[in-house]
Amino acid sequence: MVQRKNVAVIGSGAGSNAEAICTYALNADCAYAVALIVSTSPGAGMYTVAAAHSIPLRVLDPEKDIAGQISDLMIEYGIELLALAGFMKLLPTQIIEQLGGRVLNIHPALLPSFGGKGMYGIHVHKAVIAAKALKTGATVHLVTEQYDEGRIIAQDYVDVPTNCTAQELQILVKNVEHRIYPQTISAFLRNT
Repeated sequence: MVQRKNVAVIGSGAGSNAEAICTYALNADCAYAVALIVSTSPGAGMYTVAAAHSIPLRVLDPEKDIAGQISDLMIEYGIELLALAGFMKLLPTQIIEQLGGRVLNIHPALLPSFGGKGMYGIHVHKAVIAAKALKTGATVHLVTEQYDEGRIIAQDYVDVPTNCTAQELQILVKNVEHRIYPQTISAFLRNT
């Protein structure tokens, strides 16, 4: 049996990547267990994911020190890796250091293209279409003090269909994200 490491997922979106990460954890050979889900928004889809998988959910208080709240939760739940899934702020350096750099993020494009501040969600897919890119995909990367600049851990791509809308492209890329992110987290923990 695999010795599993505790992972926390943090985000504020619909929760589809959190769902993929939690579902993958049901595999017998998965190297992680999702010990905690953290939301930055009271109405986020993370609630549904946490409830469906019986995982504790904590909501950050925007009026209090975010770094301190995250740090306390990482200690309380024995977290060994933090997975960003729709976390829209720069993660405080203190958290990256506390976890020894074991913080991963998924980006809906093939970095280093279409990354950086303001490049998230549908904005990325609109930019890909506007640039007439032939391929796009998803990138799992280490989190640093700058948006989307950490070392690339994994990437996979899809062809951009002719006359594709940003919404259609987003669906194609989400399928890639949901496949590679959980697998990459497990492989990363197995090797660190």
